[in-house]
Amino acid sequence: MRVKVAAVVFSCFLLFVLVPSFPRVRAIIAAPLRVTDTEAKGDACYVLAGGETVWERLNAAADLVHLGRVPRIYLMDAPSRDQYNVRAGRSWSRGKWYVDYLIWRGVPAERISFIPSSHGFFGTRAEARTLALHLPTGVRQVVIVSSAPHMRRALLAFRRALPPLVGVVPYAATDLASSQEIYYPLWIEYLKLLVYTVVS
Repeated sequence: MRVKVAAVVFSCFLLFVLVPSFPRVRAIIAAPLRVTDTEAKGDACYVLAGGETVWERLNAAADLVHLGRVPRIYLMDAPSRDQYNVRAGRSWSRGKWYVDYLIWRGVPAERISFIPSSHGFFGTRAEARTLALHLPTGVRQVVIVSSAPHMRRALLAFRRALPPLVGVVPYAATDLASSQEIYYPLWIEYLKLLVYTVVS
């Protein structure tokens, strides 16, 4: 009996802990979450907010501008004070860091716009609704940029929040294996996708 229990425990450890710890395996597990259009283009680009993964998203948005696929980048305002900037001699907000980074990547400051910060239990849905309220009337196609494992849920939320006349094109910031989010618990993203399918 003890041998059987030990075998079950060891098998569960292999299946749920050891095997998914390899990035290539996690990329396979996360594959249904990723949806992207590698030729994405539109009238505007929106970069979804998010922890440290925002930097890979900003890189992708800068690429879209340089490739001539989008004329403007929209970000959610992040006015709270963040890290200290030695050059400026004071702490900067996250939003200021984002603009500085995009300028460093060669994006002109006049091509960067902010929408007000949004709050809510369903963060991505709140972002989508806030963008819908502040998007200029001439915009007919928006490219949304997020991390690869987050794209299917983001696409769902933005397509439901934006007006029917506004097309939404997904653009994953990286491939799955290169995304920082590949190391986050994937089951949570699948659960969120299920919830968004119901509530968005």
